[in-house]
Amino acid sequence: MPSARWRFRKMTRGELNQNPMERELLSEEGTNINERLVREAIQNSLDASIAHVSGTPSGGPPVRVRFSLQGAHRPLPADRAAEYLEGLAPHLRHGLDERDEFRGRDLEGADMPYLVIEDAGTVGLEGDWRRYDDTADNPAKGEHFYWFFRNIGRSGKGDADAGSWGLGKWVFPDASKVSAYIAVTRRRADGETLLMGQSVLQKHTIDEQRYPPYGYYAEMDAEDLAVPLRVSEPTHRPVIEQCIADFGLQFRDEPGLSVIIPFPRVDEESPLDRSEILAAVVHNYFYPIIAGKLEVTVDDGTDFTEVTGDTIDEVLRHLPLDTSGEQSAESYSLLFAMCREAATLPDREFIELSAPPQLGDRYEHRAAILDMRNRFEEDDLLAFRIVTEVQRKNDDQPSTATSFRLYVQRNLNLEKGHDYYVRGALSIPGMDLIGRHQAQTLLVVDEGEPLAAMLRDSEPPAHTLWRPQYEGVRKLWVAPQRRIEDVRQSADRLLSIWTSQPVDFQRDALAHIFPSSGGGRQPGSTDRPGDRTSTQRVPLPPSPPAFDIQRTGDGFRVRFASALENPPERVRLRAAYETPRGNPLKGYSPHDFRLHGEGALHREPVGCQVQPGETANELLLTISDAKQFSLTVHGFDERRDVHVRVEPAPSTGQSGGEDDDTQT
Repeated sequence: MPSARWRFRKMTRGELNQNPMERELLSEEGTNINERLVREAIQNSLDASIAHVSGTPSGGPPVRVRFSLQGAHRPLPADRAAEYLEGLAPHLRHGLDERDEFRGRDLEGADMPYLVIEDAGTVGLEGDWRRYDDTADNPAKGEHFYWFFRNIGRSGKGDADAGSWGLGKWVFPDASKVSAYIAVTRRRADGETLLMGQSVLQKHTIDEQRYPPYGYYAEMDAEDLAVPLRVSEPTHRPVIEQCIADFGLQFRDEPGLSVIIPFPRVDEESPLDRSEILAAVVHNYFYPIIAGKLEVTVDDGTDFTEVTGDTIDEVLRHLPLDTSGEQSAESYSLLFAMCREAATLPDREFIELSAPPQLGDRYEHRAAILDMRNRFEEDDLLAFRIVTEVQRKNDDQPSTATSFRLYVQRNLNLEKGHDYYVRGALSIPGMDLIGRHQAQTLLVVDEGEPLAAMLRDSEPPAHTLWRPQYEGVRKLWVAPQRRIEDVRQSADRLLSIWTSQPVDFQRDALAHIFPSSGGGRQPGSTDRPGDRTSTQRVPLPPSPPAFDIQRTGDGFRVRFASALENPPERVRLRAAYETPRGNPLKGYSPHDFRLHGEGALHREPVGCQVQPGETANELLLTISDAKQFSLTVHGFDERRDVHVRVEPAPSTGQSGGEDDDTQT
């Protein structure tokens, strides 16, 4: 019999002591275990699809992904489980994170619950399983086994792939209480079946010997390289076949990958169960499912649910979804109808825009968009194909033309707008930019578009939103902040051409000068409560605001108020994130954002010239056209409120005039 067991390499004296940071990097995005597991597992499967790898994304069989929870209810008996735990126990006692309940426990004699995730319609983990390195002269393109098992924080994925951080596979040990997984893969290229496991612990010490975080369930070759069991080896075959039988793997008669997660982790707020997994599938992969590129099954030994383009509406009716908002059953039902109508829309029905929507009269398509107002108000589905351009740094080629699609439909039944974003097949759920509009929008960037590669580079490890100021995208692309903002804000700007909705103002900045009509003491007054002999003062009415400040997605727009008779020639603007108490402007930090300088937020001035102020959150505006004047700023953290203060800029030796404050 082969000598497969869990093995950890001994560290040498000069090696750096380091613990993995994968859990923190992925969990900081706020997603729970179910969400991370579904997003990353299916993303990897779609990237490995036969259609995707062969370069024919519109053809080929759909990817089939199976989540099986049967083993969570019927654990593998202890005598069988012992084979898959041999050699792991001493490392668990010392190497698990202190947060893990299995730290210090002995697994001898324990039955083993497990979770299985497997796919078909993919190529499996192809490539040289002996490979352990790559160089610029010898890149590891197409070496799926090498990238899956021998790299962390590095990715071999190309521009058209969904993932790029090289951290996605961390969700498998993250979902295990023993921080380990075992993989069985059948490869399309050579028909070989391989078995190997990996454990991701902390750096640990046993009997004064240091061990690195990463261990393998494998054999070791003469040079201490972990190598998989192979079905082509006569002594390996019975072990692999027994593993397939023990864990009830169903897809290994065809190319693909099966991942076994022993001792599944249970999230108290989001337990690992069938309904939670189905909800995560619908939230994140509605688009490829409706398009017929993905089919997902979830079974727990009692119930079996298949999610396809034909069944997703029925599945939706039985899920524990929100009662309102973008993730409600009602909103998803409308979205699915929009996706189906969009899928059958002929090319001639698309409205071509040669540049993303912009605010202001100078936008070349503004008049044509205004002419479509009646169609929008009649609740027609409007489909736009919008052209933009991107350029990589250190690329001799000029900017590359690229495009995305935007579907827009008015819905007066919505309290706030619902917007959905898809890159390739992956939903990007962390953006909410059209809340002030009663409409539903779907923005799709097809895989293979150069724009998709730039957007992917702007995403955090969990791929939940597009961050224009992300350091990674700024290193690789020319002017990415402007390009990404043009895409992110396209729906809001388009809707703003048809309709505009101002935000509420907070006008208490001058309360010490103009008290409310309900009375109260004036500054400096000696009036006391109950003093009937005190002089009653008549409150003055507040002056009309000089500025109109509106919220626009993740930013704001400043204009002169329409009733302003004598607009100033210069304006001072300051912004800061709101604080629970005190003056937000005093709590500003350049680490929050910058309005000018390196890494500044995106600005769109109209009828004015912009100069930097004394601090990074201050701008000075010289007005050249008061009637057209506006300044739009985008790129703030959508999860935080923004405090904006604008005032006429004082001349030398003068104090500032009346100002307007707002929270946006």
